[in-house]
Amino acid sequence: MNRYKKNIIYRCKVWSVSTNFKSLNSLSLVLPLSISSTGLPVKIKRFTLLRSPLGNKTAKDQFERREYRSYFTISSRSPSKILAFIDILKYLNDVKFKVIFQEKSMNIPN
Repeated sequence: MNRYKKNIIYRCKVWSVSTNFKSLNSLSLVLPLSISSTGLPVKIKRFTLLRSPLGNKTAKDQFERREYRSYFTISSRSPSKILAFIDILKYLNDVKFKVIFQEKSMNIPN
C-alpha cells in the first residue's frame, strides 16, 4: 500500500542572450508578474580590423559587440503551461534562448 501521493512539479530554467537591449527588455513584458528575471553581466567583445589590406598598418577600425543576458525560472504543476510559454518565446526578435526543462517529484503523505 502506497500511503504517499506523488506530486510532480515541472521547472524550466531559461537563459537568454541578445545584442539588442530593447529586444531583451521586451522579454520582461511577456513574463507573468510572478516571475522576475535576473540580469546577468554584459559581455563586451572588442576587435580591431585593418582598413587597408595592403601596407598601411596605422589605419585601423575598432568595433565592439555587447551581449546582454538574463536568466529566469518558471515552475508549474502543468507541463502544458510551461511549454505554451516557451512557444511564445520564439516570437521575440534577436534573442537566443537556452532552455532546461526539469521534472521534480515530491512525495506528500495522504
